[in-house]
Amino acid sequence: MQTSEDKGKFFTFFVDDKELHTPEPQITGGQIMDMAGIPRSTGLIEIMEDGSQVQINENEVIEFKGPGRRFKKAPRFKRG
Repeated sequence: MQTSEDKGKFFTFFVDDKELHTPEPQITGGQIMDMAGIPRSTGLIEIMEDGSQVQINENEVIEFKGPGRRFKKAPRFKRG
């Protein structure tokens, strides 16, 4: 919930090098996928500061603190 102090403030994050903004200090992985145009069945990965990658569940709450967080569409693996 936003306070009057937060009015006009927004949080920046990146998905596949595309810059996105939200006025909310926390949103779900599913909302991030919707904003980035990624089907929820594809999935989402967060790229951590150390370069490691973490799978993000569509119901997982992402809290924005500090500099923009980075995400990418989960890779699809093909057999064969």
